[in-house]
Amino acid sequence: MKLNALNNKLVVIRSVLASITALALVACGGGSGPAGTVPGINSGQGVPTTSSQSPKVTLTLTDVNGLPANTMTSAKPLSVSATVVDERGQPVSNTLVAFNVDASLAVLSPSSGTVATDASGIARVKITPVSMSAAGGGLLKAVAMVGDKTVLQQVVFSVGASKITLKLVTPTTNTMVLKAYDSTVVTMDVYSDGVLLTDPVSLTITSVCGSIGKATVPTAVTTINGRAQFVYRDQGCAQNDTLIASMAGTDASITTNFQIGSPNIASIEVNSVVPADRSIVIKGAGASGRTETAIIKFKVLDQFGNPLANQLVTFNTISTKAVTLNKTSDTTDASGQVVTVVNSGTEPTAVRVQATLPNGLSTISDTISVTTGIPTQAAFSLSAKSYNIEGFNYDNTQTDVNILLADQFGNPIADGTAVVFQTDSGAIGSSDRGGCTTVNGGCTAVFRSQNPRYASDATAPQKRAGLASITVSASDNSNVPLTGKLAIFLSGSFASNITRILEDGSSYPVNGSIALTNNGCSSMPVRLRLSDSRLNPLPSGTNLSSGALDNLDVSDIFPSVIPSISPQFVGGIVTGDQGSVHFIPVKPSAGVCVVGGPNRTTGNAVIQVTTPNGNVTPLVITMTFPSA
Repeated sequence: MKLNALNNKLVVIRSVLASITALALVACGGGSGPAGTVPGINSGQGVPTTSSQSPKVTLTLTDVNGLPANTMTSAKPLSVSATVVDERGQPVSNTLVAFNVDASLAVLSPSSGTVATDASGIARVKITPVSMSAAGGGLLKAVAMVGDKTVLQQVVFSVGASKITLKLVTPTTNTMVLKAYDSTVVTMDVYSDGVLLTDPVSLTITSVCGSIGKATVPTAVTTINGRAQFVYRDQGCAQNDTLIASMAGTDASITTNFQIGSPNIASIEVNSVVPADRSIVIKGAGASGRTETAIIKFKVLDQFGNPLANQLVTFNTISTKAVTLNKTSDTTDASGQVVTVVNSGTEPTAVRVQATLPNGLSTISDTISVTTGIPTQAAFSLSAKSYNIEGFNYDNTQTDVNILLADQFGNPIADGTAVVFQTDSGAIGSSDRGGCTTVNGGCTAVFRSQNPRYASDATAPQKRAGLASITVSASDNSNVPLTGKLAIFLSGSFASNITRILEDGSSYPVNGSIALTNNGCSSMPVRLRLSDSRLNPLPSGTNLSSGALDNLDVSDIFPSVIPSISPQFVGGIVTGDQGSVHFIPVKPSAGVCVVGGPNRTTGNAVIQVTTPNGNVTPLVITMTFPSA
């Protein structure tokens, strides 16, 4: 109930306070009465009542020292006491007093402006200028309720603009000497009208070195109990710096100068080389991605590993042949870098560039190769991914044919060199070109199986059926032809020719089965050569595996997969059986064979030869051996 009563009183007080504000406008010239007065209210010491025994509110303003005053600054706020008495002149405790002040000049503390009276009937607030630059006169109003009566009072106050000053505490002088990358604490105090300003304020900090990233300096700092403090740290500025602290809305500022030493030069190093492979071509040979110049960047560092600007660097070459530099000296930029360019001469060579500082420190670049960039026949290299593809009975079985080219120094030739492919069987290349163009000295063309698969006896009587001859050609910058050849088998899909190779080197053809006689129980090796009907090897990827086993065990077959087999030329032609050779160990199954047994038992094993396209050729191995 008491709380509700207080709230009701507060509503009435605020309503009355709004009325007082309107009356104050009249007092300021908006009404018909004398200037500075409010009808029914005197100008300073209380509200007139209809009876000398009416309750009243008395306002008292004092400064920070407790002395009567009605003028304040940011450093010297005013304390306000509102004393409430009843009709008998007795203090009224625990009643609400609502204060109001011109918001353009001052603020109340507490900010609500509503305070309850104490046992002496006094309610206290504090008023402070709204800003450092606020100035002028205003009214402070107070309204309270005593019983069912509303009493009010107002008083005039004035605000004077504060004089803000900054004082440097550390460094103790306005000019300080710092070593490179050293640091110091900067401390400054803020005063308002000569009194330390304890309320937090923000100071703006500017620095020449800080603005270019060569010093660590905050852009703003907030005071604590009137003091601002931060660390100034050099980051290799190597020049005089001016630091200015200022306060927004005032003309207060302070300047500190730093004389910063230069860091010591510690090293010079190679930062980068272009091209990355450090290879250029002789003068006049630059084309198709090859360049006649190399760009070398050096970097100068101080003792802390940071880049140093404005350092003179001289260059010279270490080479047995004539090359030139575009400059013999340069000065490091903001990132500590200098650049020189190597221009090739008319002869192949190897060159290194030395960079030297005035103090004698130097470094040498990696070797840069100056090459011809022209392919040579000696470095003409051909290969195929697979030399035996299942292509005699199938179209469009493919394999890659690779070409690698280099110059006389073993360096890859220029990108974009054209290579032409031709074949007498199948097809090679793409629809837009008959070959390929090099990248990093190499390129690839795709060979595929298709007709023709035979050569004309009239044009090539020595030609082998199922063998594609591929010719590859290119040229150097002087149009000197470079050529190379390889051959690829268009292999059949069945093991039409199976030859058993004996230990003495002799051999005989096998027609689907092999008979073995074993007088003991040990493993017997079977060595076979497999080829198609044209004595060409079966396709690479053909698999050999053991199928049905009857009283026989087959150990690992080696090799169990036919590899890529390149044609073997004799006198420029391919002759004889080019098939793959395999080793197959066979032995009686455990527990079936008995050494010296009175009887003979027969065991069988089936070896399956399966091509990549799933064509199977079976081979039966039969063995007789002693048993119980």
